[in-house]
Amino acid sequence: MGETNFNYLYMVKILLIDDDEINNFTVEAVLDKVDFIGSYEIKESGWDALDYLKNCEENDNFPDLIFVDINMPEMDGHEFIERYEAIFWSNHPTTKISMLSSSVSESDRKKSMAYSSVSDYAFKPLTKEKLTVIAK
Repeated sequence: MGETNFNYLYMVKILLIDDDEINNFTVEAVLDKVDFIGSYEIKESGWDALDYLKNCEENDNFPDLIFVDINMPEMDGHEFIERYEAIFWSNHPTTKISMLSSSVSESDRKKSMAYSSVSDYAFKPLTKEKLTVIAK
């Protein structure tokens, strides 16, 4: 019968947090082409994302996968992760977080991967292939 295609077994809800409108447009184009994406939301700041997640938690509709840019004004990706872990991590340990960054700095990667909630560090731009690997 062949392999089961996981794409049709589970629809993934995604949150992207990035202040770069061009990157968001590119990611949105990728998300629109992937058949296992149930829904997605884009927030341009960590503060907006935290408010959104509070609402998701109240409505029992928490994301399965969160992409976070490292370099953002007001609250960078690492600050977001610290707040996320303090507020949400214990109630949502299966939510995957992937840092999505243009930084090739090994120290940025190591710092990101040291967080309990972060499972991946992906380089921009996000492609369908990268998304598929991360979502599995």
